Amino acid sequence: MKQRPRPPGFVPGYMTEDLQPRITGGPPRYTTRTDKPVEHIALATKDGELMGYLYINDEDDAAGWEPAVGASPDAQNLAAPWGRMLQHAKARGLRPSAALDEMLRATLPRSHVVPGSRATSANLAELRRIAGHPGEE
Repeated sequence: MKQRPRPPGFVPGYMTEDLQPRITGGPPRYTTRTDKPVEHIALATKDGELMGYLYINDEDDAAGWEPAVGASPDAQNLAAPWGRMLQHAKARGLRPSAALDEMLRATLPRSHVVPGSRATSANLAELRRIAGHPGEE
């Protein structure tokens, strides 16, 4: 089968149309944005290095991670299992506060919830300041 010659500068239509992004799959996730108060817990390595904070807000179905400024790369990497726990909780249909309750009882070999660290901040900006990110939102 012989192809017809194309004129100079020819571009097929599918390469000139605007792409319309859409989510077609993937695991369910909590949103990471809220402008409302957030409950949070601090996480630390087994050696006591502060890793950062897990936060939640039920009203906006929000949950996420705020790393502590100055946390070592190794400490930051230890946050991944906690993030997976959030994903699994969402997949099971748990509200963010129920996920946080589960995490308070979780035991991981290389990191832990800092005892007595559950607190509430007015918003994410305040939590970011607590984590050492002054002036960021």
